[in-house]
Amino acid sequence: MTTIVSVTSKRQITLPKDLMDILGVEKGDRLIAKKRGKKVLLEPAGRGILEFAGKFGTFKIPKGKTLEDLIGEATVVATKDVLR
Repeated sequence: MTTIVSVTSKRQITLPKDLMDILGVEKGDRLIAKKRGKKVLLEPAGRGILEFAGKFGTFKIPKGKTLEDLIGEATVVATKDVLR
């Protein structure tokens, strides 16, 4: 499926309903945007961390680190991945 979308003055795009239906995306869902050369790949982000709650056992925050430290480190890694 190929469709043309416009970018608004707020740098937003609107995905057509039929494309959202194919992707299983609903209003309010989040998408992951990945840069691929001069293209952008959009894919559903799932329900976030809650989707994995309890599936991997418990997690201990390493000594000398805070939850904010870990979130900051994860954000840096995720940002680098998106910008690749």
